[in-house]
Amino acid sequence: YIANNWVHLDHDQTVAASMGTSYLWKGNLLTADAIYGSGLRNGFANTSHLAAYFQVNVGIAHTFDLPTIGKLKTRFTVVNLFDRSYELRDGTGIGVGAPQYAPRRSFYLAVSKPF
Repeated sequence: YIANNWVHLDHDQTVAASMGTSYLWKGNLLTADAIYGSGLRNGFANTSHLAAYFQVNVGIAHTFDLPTIGKLKTRFTVVNLFDRSYELRDGTGIGVGAPQYAPRRSFYLAVSKPF
């Protein structure tokens, strides 16, 4: 089939977009970003595609200046803010052996000490 027909790659989407912004407010860095995809290829010889998806992530970061240890950087992030469950791959198509899903809503706290 591949020798005589055009075959889309497994990572081929019609539209993929990302956007982001950040704003420094009273010493806090507020962030937001989003991704959109029209759906990865699937089915026999990658002739079809999955549903479109849209994911929003937000975060806040702050650097504390503590008297005993100096600067301490902190960041709190929420991935997939609206907890949309969507399938990135369904296990069909060329080169795809298992379904894969996007991350559910996740919370991350990071603390770092520059030195």
